[in-house]
Amino acid sequence: MKNRFSALLAAGILAVACFTGCGEKSTTNVISNGTPAQTEAPLPPGKEYTANKGEDYKYEDLGLKITFDELALTSDEPDSKGRYSYAMVFTAVNNGDKTVDVRMLDDFEISVDGKKYEDNIFTAVSAANGANAYKGGERYDARLEPGQTVSGFIPFAIDSIDWNELTVTYYPDRTKTNDTIIYTVNKSELINKF
Repeated sequence: MKNRFSALLAAGILAVACFTGCGEKSTTNVISNGTPAQTEAPLPPGKEYTANKGEDYKYEDLGLKITFDELALTSDEPDSKGRYSYAMVFTAVNNGDKTVDVRMLDDFEISVDGKKYEDNIFTAVSAANGANAYKGGERYDARLEPGQTVSGFIPFAIDSIDWNELTVTYYPDRTKTNDTIIYTVNKSELINKF
C-alpha cells in the first residue's frame, strides 16, 4: 500500500510540474549521470565581407567560391498578403576539403531600403513562382562534398515592388560563425522572370 501511495504521489507531482512548467516558454535541462546538460554558447561577432553581384567571391574559411548570379521578380501580382515574389540565384563551388552545407532558408537575410525582413520571407507562393520562373532549376540547398557545385534559386517575398536598394546578407557558415557576406543590389539590376 505504501509503494502504491508513493507511486501515485510521484505521478501527481509530475503531472503538476508538467502542467505548470511544460508550456511553450518553459525550458528543460537534461541531466545525465548527475551532470547538467551543456548549453551552446552564443557565437561571437563575425567578420563582415562585401561582394558584388556577378563576381566570384572566395570565402577562404570553407574553401567556398560563391557567386550571386541574378536577382529576379518572379511575379508581377502580389499574393493574398500583398507580398511580391522574387528570387536570387546563387552558385557555390566547394574548393575546400570538408563537406559544406548551403541552406536557402537559414543562410540569408534581406533588407530593402533599410527595412529588414526577418520572418516569413520564404513563402509557399514565392517558392511556387520561383519554380515556375526557373523551370528545371534547383533550389540553392545542398550538402556539398569537396569538388561539388550547386547553382540554384532562393525564393522570397517582400511587401514592395517599388524599392531602390536591396541588401542580401549571406551567412556562409552560420552554425560555426557569424561571418557575413553583404551584397547590395540596385533596382536597375533586377530582371523580370514572369
